[in-house]
Amino acid sequence: MRRLRWWVAAYALVCATRPRGIDAVQVVQRPLDAPADAPRFANGKDVFGRDARCRTCHALLNTLNPRLVPALLKIKAKEARRASGGGADSRAVKYGLYEETIEAYVQSACSTQDLWHAKETRKQCERIMEEHEDDVASAYTRWIKKGAPEREDEGWSWNWEVCRKATNSCSEQLGMHALSEFDDDGSGAAERKYRSEPVPAPGTLDADGLVKVVAGSFYDVAVKDDAVDVLVYTSFPTQHLDGAFHRWMIQALVAVKALFEGATEGPTLSVAAVDAEFNDVPPPYGTGTTTPTLCVYPAGNKGWPRYISDVNDGQLTARDVLFFVMNTASAAVSEKAKRLMETAAADVLDSKPWERDEL
Repeated sequence: MRRLRWWVAAYALVCATRPRGIDAVQVVQRPLDAPADAPRFANGKDVFGRDARCRTCHALLNTLNPRLVPALLKIKAKEARRASGGGADSRAVKYGLYEETIEAYVQSACSTQDLWHAKETRKQCERIMEEHEDDVASAYTRWIKKGAPEREDEGWSWNWEVCRKATNSCSEQLGMHALSEFDDDGSGAAERKYRSEPVPAPGTLDADGLVKVVAGSFYDVAVKDDAVDVLVYTSFPTQHLDGAFHRWMIQALVAVKALFEGATEGPTLSVAAVDAEFNDVPPPYGTGTTTPTLCVYPAGNKGWPRYISDVNDGQLTARDVLFFVMNTASAAVSEKAKRLMETAAADVLDSKPWERDEL
């Protein structure tokens, strides 16, 4: 088996496929004259006076809160229903309701797509979490105990509690402002909205036979069903290697899909694709995606998607994709991927269409 070096990380990334047409719905788009990045001054600070560490803490909250806060509110609502139900169970004291969820999300915070692919931001994030991971987790626990206020004018400031109090990332002066006040940093991101092709009917397949996803349906397809592992391909069908990347990758993914479907014993793997040329994926799943990638949303742990950063210019065999799934999916799907690598025909596992293209 050809050995590739895989770097697997957690990430809230998105996918959507493209019908080969012009019916993409432009929900919004970034102003044409907006700069690609927020301006920086000679001292490394931005228009608000934030240094790299303060900016990173704000970016950390902006990628963590859209994922973790809804999860905690869901637990809170469930607990409220239990407590109001009457009987012995309603009077029982439940300990540790939130801690496991907080720990899982906080541990993977620096591995989400928006932070991981920006090298300096990732380093700053890892430094913050190495020094203050427990402090950040405690901030979310305090937020729950305070009643989980949903607005920053209700006696809770994420910026102050996390970026000033818990991690000392921002100065006192900057920490006194609401997090939302830092949205428009001159990059144009505050004005950006998102495109999505029309949402297809559930279960619709694209022209290649993969599950069709658009920006507007990503959550329902990849995240909502916690019992199903989903492998998502974020594609740029025409923009990389004149389309060769996409042709090669699709052949490997179609082969993996067929192998899982052909082996009826054991769990299934849903293989989906998103066309990033026609769909902008808003947070928390991913923004600013510029290159094709693969990610796995594992069953039982959808809050921690794992992606592959070395796609080898699309030159991945079915065996390579199975190896990635084996190392990132839930235990049952991982075991099935391993069995398929051991039992499937070599010509299926190791087909290399790029070698045929070179002839």
